[in-house]
Amino acid sequence: MATATDFARNTSGNVDNLQDDLKALRNDVSKLAHQVVNLASDKGNEAIRRAKKQIGETAGEATEAVREVRDTFADAVEESVRERPYTTLALAAGLGFILGAVWRR
Repeated sequence: MATATDFARNTSGNVDNLQDDLKALRNDVSKLAHQVVNLASDKGNEAIRRAKKQIGETAGEATEAVREVRDTFADAVEESVRERPYTTLALAAGLGFILGAVWRR
């Protein structure tokens, strides 16, 4: 027959087991939270790296486009000077006059 002392021992043992289980559960939840934070951080860092790469590629394309426009413009001016030197000179003088007038305001 079980006595009150046996019941108290069993209950005490069960409480200790329950406390140990709760500690283990807390540790597991803590580890899981750290893993989730690390995973989110890794994904965020990867997204930032991809965005920087895309920005770099876009900037490179834009730089190349500006170079092409610059070269095309320079070629057009050079050709214009060769074919129509007086017209080109008159256009340059007119443009200089307009820019000077705007600059003074």
